[in-house]
Amino acid sequence: MNESVMIGLAATGCVLGFFLNRTYVKKYGEAAIQWPALILQCICVAGALSQLPGGVVSFWFVFWLLAVAVSYAGGLWLCRQHAQMQQAGQGDVVRAMTAQAVLPFGLALAFLMAAGMILFGFIWVH
Repeated sequence: MNESVMIGLAATGCVLGFFLNRTYVKKYGEAAIQWPALILQCICVAGALSQLPGGVVSFWFVFWLLAVAVSYAGGLWLCRQHAQMQQAGQGDVVRAMTAQAVLPFGLALAFLMAAGMILFGFIWVH
């Protein structure tokens, strides 16, 4: 994948997720994002991105894809339950779930790119 596309996806995911969460916080006083689920989602997405197949699909890629599906299902369910408990409107529930969905992908991609730049920059210098 092209570097500019990855940077754009990471930035879009982070900015959109934080923006949607911030508007939810302003309206309801609590974050829309369920942080423990977000951490698990980030770990699973980073695992799947680190195992992208080059030609043959590995066991670990399939494992991480299943983990992504389970973590996203749980995170979105928790987010929806939390928003409904606060008696949020349907549009706000959708925005909260969108924030819960896009932010982990953006954060995981940004983390992997930063880790790669630091690691490869360190190796390149030495």
